[in-house]
Amino acid sequence: MKKTLTIFFFVCLALVVAYGAASCWVGGQARNQHDMLIAQINRSNYMEASVKSYERGLFSSRALTTFTLILPESGDPIEFSIVDYIYHGPFVFLEHPHLKTRLRPVLAVIRTRLAPGDPGEAMKKMLEKIPELESSEVLTVLSIDGSGESYFDVPAFQKKFPDEKGEQVEVEWRGFIGQCKFDLQLGEVAGSYSSPSLQVTEQNQLLRVKDIQGDFDSHPGIKGISVGSTALSIGSIEAMEKENTFFNLSSLGLKAESGVSGETISGGLRLSFEKLSAGGMGLGPFALEFEARKLDADVLSRFQKLVPELRKKAAEQTGNAKGEIEKLFTQIMVDLLGNSPEFEIKQLEIRTDKGDLSGKAKLTFAGPKKNLAGNILALLFNIDASAELSVSEALLYLVAENVFRDVSAQDPESAKMSANGLVMGLKASKYIISEGGSFKSSATFKHGMLTVNGRKLGLSNLPRSAPAQ
Repeated sequence: MKKTLTIFFFVCLALVVAYGAASCWVGGQARNQHDMLIAQINRSNYMEASVKSYERGLFSSRALTTFTLILPESGDPIEFSIVDYIYHGPFVFLEHPHLKTRLRPVLAVIRTRLAPGDPGEAMKKMLEKIPELESSEVLTVLSIDGSGESYFDVPAFQKKFPDEKGEQVEVEWRGFIGQCKFDLQLGEVAGSYSSPSLQVTEQNQLLRVKDIQGDFDSHPGIKGISVGSTALSIGSIEAMEKENTFFNLSSLGLKAESGVSGETISGGLRLSFEKLSAGGMGLGPFALEFEARKLDADVLSRFQKLVPELRKKAAEQTGNAKGEIEKLFTQIMVDLLGNSPEFEIKQLEIRTDKGDLSGKAKLTFAGPKKNLAGNILALLFNIDASAELSVSEALLYLVAENVFRDVSAQDPESAKMSANGLVMGLKASKYIISEGGSFKSSATFKHGMLTVNGRKLGLSNLPRSAPAQ
C-alpha cells in the first residue's frame, strides 16, 4: 500500500513539474507572439506601440503598453495605455462569453483593457465623460500553431453632454462588437464588426445611424504589399429638424478590394446606395464601380515606405516641406503612369426624380517605361481614353441651373437662361446629341486626337466658356 502511494505521489509530482515546465515554455512562446503583435502594429503608418513593462509569471503574465495614434491631418497625437493579462497554456481555465469551453489547449489567452489610472490624457478625459467605456475589452486566443482569434467589445451607453453653447447633447450608442482570425506567421487576417445604432440629439435636431456592419481580410501580396478587401454597409442615415427629415440615406454600401495580377497590383472600389433624399430631390438607386489595373508593385512598395517620411513632413507645416511632398507625390504618379496602368469606371448608374444618368469611361497609358515628368506632349500621346455618357434632358438642365446659381450667384431666372444657352451651345457643336428624352455623348482620345460623337477635334476647337447671355 505504501509503495503504491509512493508511486502515485511521484507520478503526481512528475505531472506537476511537467505541467509547470510546459507552462514556463509556453509562457516564453506567448511572449514571442506578444512581441510579434507589437511589431506588426508598429509597421502601421498611423499607430505606434511601446511596451512599458512585461511582468512574467509561471502561469500568467502582465504587460503594460502605450499606444500613440498619429492623425493623418497633422493633429495632435492621441496617446493611451492598455494592460494585457496573459494566461499561459497549454490549458487555460477561464470563463468568458466568447470561449466555448472553460478548459482549452492554447498557447495563451490575452485579456486587454485600458490601463487603470494611466489611460493617457485624451482617453482620461473621454472616460471622465463616459466611464462605461472603461469596461471595453479585447479577448485574444493564441493557438499552438501560431494562428489566433480576437474578440472586441465596446459597451452601449446613453449620455448627455453640454455643447459649446451650454445646450444639452444626448448621445445614445448601442455598442460595438468585432471579431477576427489571424495568422502572424503567414501575415493573414480576416474579420467582421457591427454596431446596431448611434443617435445624437441636440435641441430640435436629430442624427440617427442604424445597422453598421463591415468585414475585412488581408494577406501578403508581392513586394511587401498586402492585398485583400474591406466592406462597409450602413442600413440608414437620417437627419431631422423639428420632426422634418431633411436628409435620408438608405442601404449605403462601400467595398474596396485589391489583388495580385502577374507582377502588378489591381484594385477596385464599389459605392452604392438604395435611396437618398436631400435638398428636395430624390436619388437612387445609385452604383459606381471603379477599377485600377496593372499598378507597378515596385512603385507602390516605394510609396508605402515613404509614407512615414511624408507624414513627418506634413506635420512640419512649412513651405519647403509642402514643396517636397508635392515633388515626391509627382514622382510617384509619373512612375506609375510610365508603367502602363489602366483605370476604368466600369459602371455609373443613378436614378433621380428628374431622370436617369449613366456612363462609363476607360483610361490607359501605353507609353514606354521612362520618366515622363515635364514632358506633357509625350504623356498626351501615350493616353488612350474613351467615355460614354447619357443623361436625361431634365436632369442636365437642373444641374446646369444649380451650377450657374451657385458659382455666379445668379437669380433663378438668369440661371435658367444661362443653363439653356449652355445646353443649346453644346447641342449646336454636337458635343451632345438629343435622343429619346436624353442627351448622349461618346468620346475617345487616342494618339493626341480627340473624337466626340464621331467628330475629330483639335484642342483649339474645345469650348472654353458658356455662351454669353
